[in-house]
Amino acid sequence: MFWIAVTGIMLSATAAPVDVILDTDLGDDIDDTWALCQMLGTPEINPKLIVTAAHNTPLKTRLVAKILESIGRTDVPLGIGKKTADKPINQAEWLGDYSLDDYKGVVHKDGIQVMI
Repeated sequence: MFWIAVTGIMLSATAAPVDVILDTDLGDDIDDTWALCQMLGTPEINPKLIVTAAHNTPLKTRLVAKILESIGRTDVPLGIGKKTADKPINQAEWLGDYSLDDYKGVVHKDGIQVMI
């Protein structure tokens, strides 16, 4: 039997998928981007919402949107977290001029309220 740990919850490959909200500060280091892709490729996890956090959250939401669109997962709604700075992200070159208007899925302007 295959098991995976998600925030302290043990999931079995035979169990129904667990609903998950991912709150992420991706865009600085590659670890959050890897975690996002790992989550999306894990059938035991059902992503219900992805909310961006820390610094330039609209820019980070654009990055999440482009990743999701690139792998055909526009079924996952996005939420923009509180913007605290205009800090650039390391994956800006790949992001290019991609716009949130390009995202075919749902984008919530107040991701914190939607998460609540």
